This record gives sequence, C-alpha cells and structure tokens, in this order.
Amino acid sequence: MRLGLAAVLLALASSAGAADAPASWRPWLGPVPAAKPASVTLPSAAELETLRANRELLARWVGQPPSVVWNDVVQSLVVKYQQNPLRASRVHAYVHVVIHDALVVCAQRKCEPAVRQVAMHAAASRMLEHLYPDESPGRFAALGRSGASAQLANLGGHNQAELAWQAGSDVAESAIRRALNDGWDMPKLTPKRPAWKPGVWQASPPMNIYDPTEPHAPQWRTWVLKSADEIEPPPPLQYDSSAFWAEVEEVRSVAAALTPAQKKIAEDWNLDAGSVTPPGVWNQHAKRLALEYKLDTPAAARMFSTANAAMLDAFISCWHTKYKWWTERPVTVIRRQRDANFMPYILTPPFPSYTSGHSSVSGAASEVLATFFPKDAPELRRMAQEASMSRLYGGIHFRSDNEEGLKVGRRIGALALARVADDAAVAQRAVTTR
Repeated sequence: MRLGLAAVLLALASSAGAADAPASWRPWLGPVPAAKPASVTLPSAAELETLRANRELLARWVGQPPSVVWNDVVQSLVVKYQQNPLRASRVHAYVHVVIHDALVVCAQRKCEPAVRQVAMHAAASRMLEHLYPDESPGRFAALGRSGASAQLANLGGHNQAELAWQAGSDVAESAIRRALNDGWDMPKLTPKRPAWKPGVWQASPPMNIYDPTEPHAPQWRTWVLKSADEIEPPPPLQYDSSAFWAEVEEVRSVAAALTPAQKKIAEDWNLDAGSVTPPGVWNQHAKRLALEYKLDTPAAARMFSTANAAMLDAFISCWHTKYKWWTERPVTVIRRQRDANFMPYILTPPFPSYTSGHSSVSGAASEVLATFFPKDAPELRRMAQEASMSRLYGGIHFRSDNEEGLKVGRRIGALALARVADDAAVAQRAVTTR
C-alpha cells in the first residue's frame, strides 16, 4: 500500500501528462481569496538577458526546487534565532505549506507550469517576512525576487510573471492571517499545574527550571489532526508499579554502562535551541533524498509540505500528552529514590516526560518520507528508532516515553499521507479523464 501511494504521488507530480495535476490538489490553507495587488517590480527584458549569464544565480535558484532552496534559508534562521524544536517546526510547516499552496493556486489560476516557481518564491519570501520581523527590512523580498528573476531569466521572460507573483502573495497573506491566530503567542507561563507528589513532574537538575516549555502548545492550531487529542497514547505507567520501577532501573543500568556508540547517538540527537532541532534534521534528510532522486518542483513541494505538517502536529499531540499527565523525569525519580548523585548523560529538558518529543516527531517524519521514498524506508525507520532510543541513552526518558511517542508519531504521519492520497486520487482522475 505504501509503495502504491509513493508511486502515485511521484508519478502525478513528475510526469509531463500530469502537468496540470496541482490544480486539483487541495491547498493546506483551504480556499485562498485574492488580496490587494502585490507590489513587485520584476526584471525588464534587458535585465533578464544579463541575469541569464549569471550561472551562479541560476544554479542556486533554478538548479533545484524552490522547496529545497528555501528549506536552507529556514534552517539558518532557526539556528540564528535559537528557536526551540516546536517553534522551529512551526516555521518549517508554514514555509513549506505556502510553497506548496502557491504552486496549487497558481495552477488553479491557469498559470503555465514554467512560471509557477515565481509564485512559490513570492509566497516563501512574504511568509518569512512575517515570521522573522527582526531581519533586515527587504531581505526576504530581495531573496524572493532573486528566485523569481532567476526563473524568468532561465525562461527568457514570461507574460504570466505578475499573475504568478500575485498568486504566491495571496497564498502568503492567507497563511499570515492563520499564523496571527494559531495560538503560538499565548503566555509562556502555564495556567495550571498539578500539586507535586511522587511521579509528578518537577524541575530537573542541574538547571532546575520551574516553568516548563511551551505549556500552551496543545492549543496550537493543527494541520492534519482535528485537535491535539485526536490521537492519544495509553496512560503512562502507574507510579510505584512494578513496570514503572523496571523502567527506572533500566535507565540506571543503561546510564551506568553506556558504550561509545550509544554516547554518540545521544549526542547526535541532542538537538535543542541553537541547533537545527529534530525537525531540521529530518528536513535535511528530506533535502538529501529530494536531490538524490531528482524530485521536480511539484513532487518536492508535496513531500516537504506533507512531512512538515505531520511533524508539527506530532509535536502538538505530544505536548498535549505531556501536559495531560505531567509525568516525572527519570533524573528526579532516581535521585530521590535510588541514587542522590545520579545525573543523566545529557541535560534533561524542562518539561514533562511522557511522551518523547524526539520520538513523536521522528515517527511522523519517517512515516512520510518512507512512503515518498520506499527504497529508503528501512533506513528511515531505523533512524527514527535511533532518535527514539537516543533519549534512553541520554538518560532523560523512560522506554515507554519513547515507544509510545514513536507509535503516535507514525499514526500522525499516516494521517498526513491519507490526506495526500485523497488529493492524489482526485488528481489522477483529472489526468485520466481529459
């Protein structure tokens, strides 16, 4: 079934006969109304002739799909602004959604396939202007214009350039309206927390940060799920049960006998604010595979948007679980009940234990990528399992945190793929009934 879906998706996006298929795809943002005319001055014919000689410019902007180019821009910004994994995932999702939807809306407005990249560059640049208002004014607009100009230079100009730019701008404005009301900017302090007792989360040494990270993330607006609680894992292991203490002892025994290979896995996946974060790593794998398999513009847009929508929803779902149960981290349990000097191999992040965010997002990403790239499915799923186990090796999660997070993430990834499969079926009918 996964192999069949992958074949349909890539065939529809890549074959010449399906050039107009994106017009039948469902935008992630829903219907996109026309906004006020976008202000942009695209290059004149003489300027395009000069740009055509700029091989470096063309190689950057035309030599690979817009999704790949803008993914690199997003990753650099996530690191620069030291965004936590949830906020990094939100940015990735918005940028790849508007790139995808710009392609779709441009096709629906009868843009020819050759000029649709102009819409994608317009959408990505405008979205980033909103998401990173502290960047130099005009930086993203200039990047978007560079991408559009390179495409037009490669084409020798196009009479639909302004139509395409307007389509991308309209998509971005629709996404910005959504972003202004998606819940991300609620107060960082949690409105309520349970009274402490054994088994309930508390601040973890050595940082002992009292207020947990992103307590309102369960209220963030989702892309695939109807709500954060649509898919839930079973309740966590009951504190003081034999199964609970078995997992406590496992964390201790693993920590006491870490191999160099296990330490490296823990370190490699220890991706907090200041790094590209876990969704960034999965986007790097997505980029590698997109280039390796030479995905064209529609296929790349479909793959990146599906993966990133799934990853953000996996985080939102995971954070719902964390703040539903408020489970204690291994370090505080062990120091209180077993070994007062115990410290995990990596720093325990400041939020409840069950379930693991790394596991959830890796489950979602690997499920999507494994379907788009079926030959690489075993390796992708192995990487997700490694990401999950890295949290046990690091001493910051119990095994059940990891295993249940991975399961939920995979289910969310499957939901995202089901949405795409529905679109693929519509697109297939559009191609075969001409």
